[in-house]
Amino acid sequence: MEATAIHEKLQAELGEAILEYVDGPEKGTIVSAEKILETATLMRDDPDLAFDQLMCLSGLDWDGYDEAGKGKSVAILGYDDLGKPETSDRVAEGDLGVAYALYSFKHGHRYTLFTRVPREGVEVPSVAGVWPTASWHEREAWDMVGVRFGGHPDLRRMLLEEDWDGHPLRKDYVMPDRYGEVPMTGQDYAENPFSEDDVVRPERAPGSEG
Repeated sequence: MEATAIHEKLQAELGEAILEYVDGPEKGTIVSAEKILETATLMRDDPDLAFDQLMCLSGLDWDGYDEAGKGKSVAILGYDDLGKPETSDRVAEGDLGVAYALYSFKHGHRYTLFTRVPREGVEVPSVAGVWPTASWHEREAWDMVGVRFGGHPDLRRMLLEEDWDGHPLRKDYVMPDRYGEVPMTGQDYAENPFSEDDVVRPERAPGSEG
């Protein structure tokens, strides 16, 4: 089924929950967050759609995009050359969201669902009951981007410790300079860490040259 036909079918079935058609490299539909579980169930169970595989689920940070969805240049904060956390007075305002990349073994077609939610208090219903593999993907999206998935059977961080502060793939995230008692700053590798007093020179054997 063509991508536009899939979008039109979703519109016919779900009405105002289907917000916008995305005609980009990943063709798909933006769905209201509160209807994402209903939409996912339809995508799997409708025989004309039969999206039985969730290939990937990704957390998104739309900060730095204009109203037309075009990307703008936004510096991603990290560590400088001396290993110090970079800081900025820029305040992130863009939405967060999720992309669901789907595939149908029956029909051989691909499609992507998107949902967007306000940056503060972000929560999206879990689709782990529709596609079990989503359980792992949603944990990663929670860990890295901070999208909370309501109804998830075991929503815990996946890559970082539970007491880690913040979500590193948000565009306004500031890297920590410490984690507990462990310094997170690097070193200036251009600077010689040794002094002449630290250098141990081997003694020459009697009669040796050079």
